[in-house]
Amino acid sequence: MMRPRTFDDQQLPPLTEVQRIALHPSATRLQGEFSALLARLAALGNLTEVTRNSSALLEKDNVSGALYMTNEMELAPAEALHLRIFYPQWVHGYALEEQDSGTNTAQHSLQFFDCLGSMMHKIMLSNSSDVTAFKQLVSDHAAAEQLTPAHLLPQPADGTETALRKIDVDALRSEWAQPHNHADFLQRQESFDQQRLRKLRLAGKAFAYQVANDSARIILQRMTEFGTAILAQVGNAGIVQAYYGKIKKFGIRDSRLKIMNTGFRMLLREDHIYSVWVTKKPTTDGIITALELFNRQGMQIASFLSKKDNGQPEPLEWRDSIMRLAPIFGT
Repeated sequence: MMRPRTFDDQQLPPLTEVQRIALHPSATRLQGEFSALLARLAALGNLTEVTRNSSALLEKDNVSGALYMTNEMELAPAEALHLRIFYPQWVHGYALEEQDSGTNTAQHSLQFFDCLGSMMHKIMLSNSSDVTAFKQLVSDHAAAEQLTPAHLLPQPADGTETALRKIDVDALRSEWAQPHNHADFLQRQESFDQQRLRKLRLAGKAFAYQVANDSARIILQRMTEFGTAILAQVGNAGIVQAYYGKIKKFGIRDSRLKIMNTGFRMLLREDHIYSVWVTKKPTTDGIITALELFNRQGMQIASFLSKKDNGQPEPLEWRDSIMRLAPIFGT
């Protein structure tokens, strides 16, 4: 005789990242608007910034909270950090105090999530940060209602699917061929465009073509050997973080590509890469060449460009290394 189905027999959906954070006993739910909270981070001292998606992570230590007011900051010699923030995508925010098992000290952080409950950005205090100022900030921006995880359900999309919008191919190619200055070009890299892969397929082989999926590994190894500075970007719908500098230490382990500089880290899941594209954009200083990585869903994982100064061409070793990647045509 079949026994009645009980609650324990039911297949419950897995918790989202934000629901797991909400379960932490020290978690404090933050109220929006988050821009007002981030504008006060300069008072906390040096911070660690982490931007991530499901396949890549970019982490930088010793960053002033003033970054959120300027969106760009010069760091150590020949290093810089740049942010592009899209606040409508910042749906959930939490402050957290965790115990570091290695040092037995408290680790304070601010963590932000999208409408689906996936983490987009994390800000961690360093040993020199002002913990008292952090606690005051959290108190001032704590939400009146501290929702339980059950109330933090993923929110459906708004019904307008940008990926399905028609693209004017002639207008796309005309705009792409129009030279922009270097600063304007970087401004146009400000978001991980959901239609980006479609645009690359339509731009024409003179401007964009597919290469092998191990191309990021090859380029990062070569730039490490040459000592050439690059621009590495990781982002999601809510934020894009770009690091400018040289790769001091590069490694590969279990399909993970790792840049492990002192004070800067980037992790990339090579097994998540479904397609890699070389893109070439005319500027008033010459062609800027990039390597763009996408997952199986057609979403951008990360991108790499050369680091160049205004009025200067790309480093020859970067351009030559990119041009050595064999195109995959007919895809």
